[in-house]
Amino acid sequence: MKNTLLIAVLAASILAAAGDIYAETISGTVSGPAGKPIGGVMISAFDKGHRKFVSVFSQGDGSFVIDGLRNVKHDVRARLMGFDDEWSDGKKPGTGSLEFKLKAATGDDLQDQRPASSGFSMLKFDNQRDKLNFKMMCSYCHQVGTVGFRTPEQPVDWETMVRRMDGFGGLYRHTQKTIVKRLLGAYKDDAIRKWPVFVPPPAPAGLAAKARITAWELGKKLESSFHDLELGPDGLVYAVNISKHRIVTLDPATGEQLAYQLPRGSYGPHSIELANDGHMWLTICASGQMAKFDLNTKKYTICSSAEAPAKRGSYPHTLRINPKDPEGLIWYTDAGRNSCFSLHPVTLKVKEYHLLKAHQAVAAGKGESRGITPYGLDFSPVDGTIWYSKLNGNRIGRIDPRTPNGDIKEWNPPFRGPRRLHLDQNGIVWVPGFASGVFGKFDPKTEKWTVYDLPDAENQIPYALNVDPGGNVWICGTGNDTLNRFNPKTERFVEFRLPTRSSRPPLAPPP
Repeated sequence: MKNTLLIAVLAASILAAAGDIYAETISGTVSGPAGKPIGGVMISAFDKGHRKFVSVFSQGDGSFVIDGLRNVKHDVRARLMGFDDEWSDGKKPGTGSLEFKLKAATGDDLQDQRPASSGFSMLKFDNQRDKLNFKMMCSYCHQVGTVGFRTPEQPVDWETMVRRMDGFGGLYRHTQKTIVKRLLGAYKDDAIRKWPVFVPPPAPAGLAAKARITAWELGKKLESSFHDLELGPDGLVYAVNISKHRIVTLDPATGEQLAYQLPRGSYGPHSIELANDGHMWLTICASGQMAKFDLNTKKYTICSSAEAPAKRGSYPHTLRINPKDPEGLIWYTDAGRNSCFSLHPVTLKVKEYHLLKAHQAVAAGKGESRGITPYGLDFSPVDGTIWYSKLNGNRIGRIDPRTPNGDIKEWNPPFRGPRRLHLDQNGIVWVPGFASGVFGKFDPKTEKWTVYDLPDAENQIPYALNVDPGGNVWICGTGNDTLNRFNPKTERFVEFRLPTRSSRPPLAPPP
């Protein structure tokens, strides 16, 4: 079995933006052990020169076509859960049809295909409250239950990892005392051998099997950690490398990548957005700063994310810019304090909005967990109000920029862990429930919630969602390497599988 580690950015719509400048094709068929055609198999063609791969799905008759390729050799992979990956290396477009014959996966090969959500389901808790608490505190930045997660071997290794993950001190005291034993009981080698045999889900069909996914490797393997990305007016992709403190640009047409290092003293770029003046703004979380990146000069302007005279903020997180705002204000959350901020892009004047305390929220629960964590943020296209979420405070809130103090109001959602929210064209607020494995629709006019479960909600951890121009809601399947498209009119899901495992997509792109 051939393993290929890919650090990739999903960009399903970028190919169209780049233009269909290549016209070569690789085609073929896929069959199973009995020789019958198999539909829903993901076929990926890897272009090493451009560090790019294009994936499509075989149709009901087993046929597939990957077009728009360069006239260079590609390594081609066939993948479907329940079968071993099959490869055809050095395939040049237009040189005959490929025939993949898949073999059923067994033993460890089948076990390793188990997505994180399935692996996480093997970790047992006494009650749902304890499980939600663990999901909130120990899966912020990675999946739980994957092969990589299960690498610690001794109790001391697990204790070290748990202390690192629970840096906020948010695990319940009784869970802190028992969690290492629970982890060993679920993920130690002899425990894994007692797991039930993994039963793969059905192959993609219908619309899910018509998707075309184009992805690129970014940065160096095993050392790059990218968080957010944005499309520039110049056709380039701008991505922030949070661990190497730089912006990396990608030209989808040529595959060229360029890096722009932040100046000394600025660390941890987290989020990036295109401003109304055509340049990029970033939150610099580790050093408590905001940064403007001039697309013409390739130079940074750095300022404190806090109000003067403070030299730095705590942890500036998510930013958004309303394209209809005549001032072009930069709005952002700070995950390290109970505040949101606006920044004038010309004067660099910062205004802090102090958010509500727990007892001031509508339908408030019994207090807040340790750490309030203002997190996601978006603007209403209807009235320009600013909406935010509190991940640990378990609130969503609204700021009205037309009033001196923001006329702030907050609501407690009927689920746990509101994370990176978005508003649709009608001003409806869509919110992922990270710990609960759900997402919710909040109507500001009626102040009513509608909540939808994701498939296997108990083991899902939806990090973010987005709304496309057609009103479809795209939700990260953070626990099982998927993107889910939800049609609010029909209330139907379509799950799209991603070409990489343990991919943890941070944001759902438009279609």
